Amino acid sequence: MGNKVLIIGISSFAGASFTDYLLKNTNFKIFGTFNNADNITIKLFLKKNKKFSKINLIKLNLYNSDDLLLKIAKKINPDYIVDFASICMVNESWVNPIKYFKINFLSRVNFVKNLNKLKNLKKYIYISTPEIFGSSKKKIKEDSNVYAPSTPYASSKLSTEILLDNYSKNENCKIIVARFTNFYGLGQPLHRLIPKLIFCLNNNLKFPLQGMGHSKRDFIFDRDFNNGIYRIIKRGKIGSKYHFSSNKYLTINTIIKKVLAIKGRQWNNVITKVKDRKGKDKYYYLDCKKTMSELKWKSKVPIDTGLKKTIKFYDNLNKKLDKKDINFKL
Repeated sequence: MGNKVLIIGISSFAGASFTDYLLKNTNFKIFGTFNNADNITIKLFLKKNKKFSKINLIKLNLYNSDDLLLKIAKKINPDYIVDFASICMVNESWVNPIKYFKINFLSRVNFVKNLNKLKNLKKYIYISTPEIFGSSKKKIKEDSNVYAPSTPYASSKLSTEILLDNYSKNENCKIIVARFTNFYGLGQPLHRLIPKLIFCLNNNLKFPLQGMGHSKRDFIFDRDFNNGIYRIIKRGKIGSKYHFSSNKYLTINTIIKKVLAIKGRQWNNVITKVKDRKGKDKYYYLDCKKTMSELKWKSKVPIDTGLKKTIKFYDNLNKKLDKKDINFKL
């Protein structure tokens, strides 16, 4: 097995978390593209890793660098590429859909077209989203092509998936797609559900609950998320799509109540209801049988255990936060 890995989007939560996993569990030589190395995920999480200095960081803005990604990949000539780089603030995608399509889709077109020119490449792993399917009460199999994206963000991710299918089936490019339900854990940006709730609790702020909190989500802890991607590197089959879910779907209200119980707080004192976001899906149900069979993967960290670890991390982090690190709107 080759040991050179290119992480596209290393400054994202997913990219930073997986890089941390690789540093702790493998001897891979890691290269990572970033847009913002000073964000909270890199600055207060990944830099804590003793091996952080061994990462080869490369600045990349996908919005206006159509050919730079390909040039970077050719220069590195990696054995594996794991692509996390997307912007995924759903509300913002309605305001600026062009930005979302440029970064999430158009930035990949020339890159994917030339994947076969990367001579050492064994696997290009694209991290996608179940949002391409829209809301579904039935479990969606890995190879389903019944798509119903409900936001510009989801449509931009689907566009990339369709492009990848084109080149996988007709050009034999070494492509694998992975779709995860919600993942959470240490180092997730403060504007996301669980860290945002913890931050509000720690700073006596009202947490803004969108809608009624009845939508259902499945939550995978970072350790299981990272292990799933690593298993794709080791065992994943070229041309495959893999689904990752714990198959334990909980309402947003239930997640909030679990966090409140751990923190010893009451609902009425900390929650305020706000308008739901446009195009929000009620649930995503992923069938993971193929994934579990081929990769021998399953979610192992129970939600209560993961939440306790996450709360401990953000409780400690809250003591060190500078005002300039708080870059989200309540």
